[in-house]
Amino acid sequence: MDVVTTGMALPALHRAFVDTARQDGSAAALHACSCFAEQLLSDTAAAAARAAAAGPAPAADTAGLTDAARRLRELCTVLARDMAAGPSQPVRGAERQLTTVEQALAAATDATDTLWRSPSARTDEETAALLRHATDWKTPECYGYDLADPELSLDQAAGWLAARPADTPVLVVGVRTGGSYLAPFWQAGVEDAGLAAGPWHSVRPVRGAGGIILPASELAALPRELRPGTTVVLVDDQPDTGATARAVRDRLAEHFPGVRDIVLAAPGRLHDLNGPAVRVLTERPVVRTGTSRLWQLAGAGDTAGLVARARAAGVPLAVGAVHRIRPFRGPFLTAYGTAAVPAQDGGVHRIDPHKRPFTLIADSDGLRGTGYDGHDSAPEAYHFRFIGTGTHGLHCHRTLCALGDLLPAGHTFADGYLITHHETGLRPLREELPALTPPQQRGALGTVAASWETLRRLGELGRPGRGAAYNPRARLDEALRRLRHRMGRPLPVDGAWTARHLPERAPIGGVDGILFRTPLPYGHGHWHWQLAGDGDCATGLAVRRFGLDWIWGGGGCLESEIASFVVENRLDESAVNVLGEAVAAATGDARAFDAGLRLAGEALYWNVKTWLRRCPVLTGVTADRVETELAAQARYVAALF
Repeated sequence: MDVVTTGMALPALHRAFVDTARQDGSAAALHACSCFAEQLLSDTAAAAARAAAAGPAPAADTAGLTDAARRLRELCTVLARDMAAGPSQPVRGAERQLTTVEQALAAATDATDTLWRSPSARTDEETAALLRHATDWKTPECYGYDLADPELSLDQAAGWLAARPADTPVLVVGVRTGGSYLAPFWQAGVEDAGLAAGPWHSVRPVRGAGGIILPASELAALPRELRPGTTVVLVDDQPDTGATARAVRDRLAEHFPGVRDIVLAAPGRLHDLNGPAVRVLTERPVVRTGTSRLWQLAGAGDTAGLVARARAAGVPLAVGAVHRIRPFRGPFLTAYGTAAVPAQDGGVHRIDPHKRPFTLIADSDGLRGTGYDGHDSAPEAYHFRFIGTGTHGLHCHRTLCALGDLLPAGHTFADGYLITHHETGLRPLREELPALTPPQQRGALGTVAASWETLRRLGELGRPGRGAAYNPRARLDEALRRLRHRMGRPLPVDGAWTARHLPERAPIGGVDGILFRTPLPYGHGHWHWQLAGDGDCATGLAVRRFGLDWIWGGGGCLESEIASFVVENRLDESAVNVLGEAVAAATGDARAFDAGLRLAGEALYWNVKTWLRRCPVLTGVTADRVETELAAQARYVAALF
């Protein structure tokens, strides 16, 4: 690496990811870690180049970052071959390779922390967008909610190449994020066939007011000319609408006017991008057959196989009991009734166990009562919630283990699933809090505040400082506009309300400038906070928080956690004061709590975003419930001021 780093000070989340890969030591773990670093370093290099072009900026070694990203892509290709040969096999020279990854991540961190303080980060949207990508934590779909075995991409590339003219050169371009993980397999394939038109590149599509663009610096890094007949293979996760893939194709067609063949490769599929819709050209399996992973067994309805696999993974299921699979129906679906829980079948090319949590129940009539999942007691029940495969999922689970008692004891991680024993007697914190004794209330809210400090410590992404900001008001206004359009009725919150109760500018890292991974985008509803009847002897209670698997979360700050919790749980004045004292005690700083109260209106944004994402049809009872909840939150926020 030619980039000079300052002390290898990695953010906590990145450090833990590297440590997870180091402890694993397999080809799959090292590949995932190096590809993660490639996309962050490439985003950083693109942001540095854009900041330099947009105006005066703090010094960032753009050339050094770009060269380091190129070297990292070479390493990713080497590890792709190792992974294709055997994902679980150890890698020779693993420590040297991980040192390269650490240096890349340190270089990216140093540069992004510097670039956040540049004028371009505050005035140029493209710079800010690239920096947000460079400071974020992203899991590619093939490890998260569109499962695939990435190493099969090498055979996919070889099979496609074998059916083409033997002398046709190929340029591989990965579309970040997924392309950072998948493109190395295609590059290895075309290199092994002697058809590489040069090293592979990765590009970051950026959405702006004018549509999807590619950073000029990344286009400039591509070859100026390609040999006649060259095919450009874009590599990415499975397309949804195909809009991003077609936009990238159009930009590359402008850059390479002589190229007539640009295709999109996703796990198991090759797509034609010419025409109004993306069309599948070739198709093959995306996962290895003959395996017994939990999501494959559940998808096939193989209860006996699933029970055997769960036992082998360490879940202490009762021997001799008859078990059955039941879809897990959480409080959101119970409250809003958006649709029936779909069967555990993601299809050949859309394997998404994230949307299909389930419960494994011993011989009984089912779960009864009012626990977190809408049930209470059963002879034996274990909940299976998917949090990601491979190193990404394992890293997420290791972090959850470090969060102490926020999850029930004895949870297990296997095949991407967080597996927890059903805990009876849970009660929503919002309903129980007013009736608690003062010591119990201080204990419960102290646990909440301490958990935020732990999240911030374990999940730190970087330190952009107070100068890096976003617009909470504009973000909520846009979400409300979309919700109003979908519901086809006026809402109890309008632009006048947001102007009174939300600032136009808030630091993305909060008052202390620390950005960390938060589960808020998916874990904000009040039902995520529950009380259990046992725990600390001083209070007789234990606080649980569900939805902590931040692999589905996003970057945020302490103030956002405070705002969401206070509004969702409708804290009265006494509880607000107790929580403020607890936050000050946990963090050593009283500023964050006051700033969180000023940001209270942001709690509406998380809810509106969830309704838009999870309720495709908003009519009738569902729309009435949304309107009622939105009005209640708005009234509560207004009363805080």
